[in-house]
Amino acid sequence: MMLLQVSGLLLAGFVAGGLNAVAGGGSLITYPTLIAVGVPPLHANATNGIAVAPAYAAAAFGSREHLRPQKRRVLSLIPTALLASVGGTILLLSTPHEVFEAVVPFLVLAATLLMAIGPWVNRKVTALNGGRALHPVALHLGVGLGCLYGAYFNAALGLVLIAVIAMSLTERLVRIGALKNFCTFIVGAVTSVVYGVFADVAWWAIGVLVPATFLGGYLGARLFQKLPERPLRIAVIAYGLILSVILMLR
Repeated sequence: MMLLQVSGLLLAGFVAGGLNAVAGGGSLITYPTLIAVGVPPLHANATNGIAVAPAYAAAAFGSREHLRPQKRRVLSLIPTALLASVGGTILLLSTPHEVFEAVVPFLVLAATLLMAIGPWVNRKVTALNGGRALHPVALHLGVGLGCLYGAYFNAALGLVLIAVIAMSLTERLVRIGALKNFCTFIVGAVTSVVYGVFADVAWWAIGVLVPATFLGGYLGARLFQKLPERPLRIAVIAYGLILSVILMLR
C-alpha cells in the first residue's frame, strides 16, 4: 500500500509541477491526492502548503531580474504579505476539522472558478485601469487578501495574486508575475515554518512531493509549454468541478 501511495504522489507532484509551469492549478492535483492516500483534509492542506514552498522560492529567485527595478515596492509589500500570511495560518490552525471538511468543497470550487475566469479578469482589470495606477493602498489590500487566502488554502494562489496586482498596477506582465512570485514565496516561507511547527503534517508525503513537483516544473517549463495552454486549463477546470461535486457528496 505504501508503494501505491508513493507512486500516486510522485505522479501527482510531477503533473502538478508541469501544470504550474504552464497554466497553474497544480494544488488542485496534489491536495486531493494527499487525501486519497489517507492524509486527513486539514492535515493535507497544511502538508500541501509546505510541499509547494520550495517551488515558490525557486520561482521568486528566478524572477530576481524583474524584482530589482521594483525594490522599493517589493520592500514595502513584505510587512503586508507577512502579516496576512501569518493571519491565514492562524485561521487554518483555529479551524476545527469538521468545519474545514465542510468548507473544502466550496474552496475547491472557488479555486476552480478562479482558474476559469482568471485570464478574463486580468484582461478586464487591465482595461478598466485605463493605464493609470491605483492608490498604493489598493495594492496592499489586494496582496493582503491574496496572501491570507493562500496561507489558508493554497489552490489558485498565483491566479488570485496576479489578478489583484494587475488591478492595482500598470506594469508589464513580467513585472507583475515577478511580484506574484515574491508574494507566494513569503506565503510559502510562513506556512512552512508555522505548519511545520504547529500542524500535523505528513512529512513523508512532503519528501515525495517536493522533488516530483520540481521535476515536473522543470520539464513543464522546457517541454509542456509547447502544448497549447487552453486545453490544459480546460482539463484542470473540468477536473476541479468534478472533484468539488464529489467532495460535496461525501
